[in-house]
Amino acid sequence: MKRVLKPLRVVLALACFVSVNAAFLMPVVAETLCLESSPDFSWAAKMQFLPALLALNFAVVVAILAVTALVGRVYCSTVCPFGVLQDIVIRIRRLFTRRSCREMASTWLLVEFFGVLALCAVASASLLAVCDPYAHYGRIATNLVRPAVQWLANCGAAWSDAHEKYWLMSVEVAAPVAFALVVSVATLVMVAAFALWRGRWFCSHVCPVGACLRLTSRKAPLLKIRIDAVKCVGCGICERGCKAGAIDAKAKTVDNGLCVRCFDCLGACGKGAVGL
Repeated sequence: MKRVLKPLRVVLALACFVSVNAAFLMPVVAETLCLESSPDFSWAAKMQFLPALLALNFAVVVAILAVTALVGRVYCSTVCPFGVLQDIVIRIRRLFTRRSCREMASTWLLVEFFGVLALCAVASASLLAVCDPYAHYGRIATNLVRPAVQWLANCGAAWSDAHEKYWLMSVEVAAPVAFALVVSVATLVMVAAFALWRGRWFCSHVCPVGACLRLTSRKAPLLKIRIDAVKCVGCGICERGCKAGAIDAKAKTVDNGLCVRCFDCLGACGKGAVGL
C-alpha cells in the first residue's frame, strides 16, 4: 500500500490541477478551434474550500472537513491548485538540494511576502482574497497564463494560415491591467521563492484554508505518518524530504496537523522507519 499512495496522490493532484486550468483556458481553446461551445470545468472551482464557503455550498465544505478529519490534509496536496503549483517548484528544487523545510523563512522573503499581501489587499479590498490560495492562483492563471495561451494560439493560427490549412482561428489577446499584472507576477515570484527555500511555508503559516484544515487534521486516524523509533537511526533524510516541515528527525515525531499527506517520506527512508 505504501508504494501506491504517492503515485495515486500525484495522479489525483495532476487531474485536479489540469481541471482548474481548463476552467480558465478552455474558452480560449474553444475559440481557437472554432467550437460552438467549450467543456464546462466550472465544477473544479466549486471544489475549492473558500469559494465553496463563500457560495454557502456547505455540502462541499462539510465533505472536505470530514475527509480531512479522517485522513488528514489530502485536500492541500491534491485539490488546491496553489499547493500543486508549490509542489511543482519544490520538485524542481529537489533536483539541486534536499535542505530541510523546518527552518523559518529568511527576512527578505518575509518582506516580499507581506509586500505582496499589501498589494493584493489594495487590489481586492478583501482580507479573504489576500490569503485565499485559489484567489492567488486565479490571478496567476488569468493575468499570466491565459494571455500566454492566447498568444500561442495566435501563433498557431498564423502558421495554419501561412500553410493554407485554416484549422485555427486567431483570438483577441486580453492584456491584463498593469497593476493586476504586477500583483500576479509578484505573487508568482513569492510562491516560487518560498517553495524553493522553505517548501510549503505559505500553507503551514499563512493560508487560512491550511490553518483550518491543520486544526481539523490533528487527530486524523487514517494514513497517519509514523516513525519507528527502534528502526530510526536519526539520519534526517525523511525530514529533508518533508515539504511541509512536519517531521522532526531528532525527536522522531511527525506533526499530524502540518503533514499534507504527500507521502514523499514513505520511500525516502532506507531503514524502513517511516510508515503508516
